[in-house]
Amino acid sequence: MSETEMRRRRSQDADVATSSTKTWDRQKTTLLAWRDMPKHLQFNPYIHTGYRPMLTVWGCVNSLCYLHNETVNIVTHAIPILYILFTVPALLPWSQVELRFLSWCHFLGILCPWVGSFVYHLFMNLNRSENFYHRLLQLDMLGIWISQSFGAMPMVIATTYCLPRLLRWFTIVAYCALSLWGLYKAMIAWSPWERRLCFLLPFVMRLLLWCLRVTSYGGGDPAAFQHVILQDLVSIFGAAIGALHIPEKWFPGAVDFYMNSHNIMHVLVVAAVYSMHVATMRDLAWMSRVKCSAAL
Repeated sequence: MSETEMRRRRSQDADVATSSTKTWDRQKTTLLAWRDMPKHLQFNPYIHTGYRPMLTVWGCVNSLCYLHNETVNIVTHAIPILYILFTVPALLPWSQVELRFLSWCHFLGILCPWVGSFVYHLFMNLNRSENFYHRLLQLDMLGIWISQSFGAMPMVIATTYCLPRLLRWFTIVAYCALSLWGLYKAMIAWSPWERRLCFLLPFVMRLLLWCLRVTSYGGGDPAAFQHVILQDLVSIFGAAIGALHIPEKWFPGAVDFYMNSHNIMHVLVVAAVYSMHVATMRDLAWMSRVKCSAAL
């Protein structure tokens, strides 16, 4: 190869490198400020930068490959999805027919909120209408509802396991009715506070079940009680941080990409669902050991 050809090759390589750098720079500079976003995506004025523009489906998927202000929210729910799919099915008592339905309830209850939230956060800036965005929000709320309804069913049934049959079924049906009410409110909610309050009545009933568990009439593994409480308290604490926009309210623009209130809330709800998992596994083991005349 002549010296002239070598110089030409080096020049071409430099042009390719420069082009790649420019492409990466353009990709980074596509991130927008809060004021540039559509109205329905301006839900936190304390997060100033790092917003993805309106993208195609492939553009949203490709956003997994670079840092933006939804990256932490997406990753903190993608990891639990993979962990649950690869580990939890092997832990559940599928071979016990009487616990198979509750095993499905638990599996769906700890998986669906992450799936719904992952899809919502990944595609929230899809270049569709505001109405489509609200459909994504409804999907996110549906995943949370499955966790609050089906996911709570093992705890409800374990707590009432040794009650008289009529009282037990009344409690279970009442919780199901309140959960359906919560689903209806979640699907028609248009404000963040409406979405937060739609699960209030099922939560109040779980509080009553807490009280029942500490009496001689309540069932469930005593060793699970701490996690039964934590699964709700930790998630409420996370929701409060999200509602108050802490800490970005104190440091506007300083925590746009990580450690903002929504990031913290995501980590806390993962911890809450871990407590749900621990409590449910202990309650399922307890129900497999205990025999009650009122049991299903």
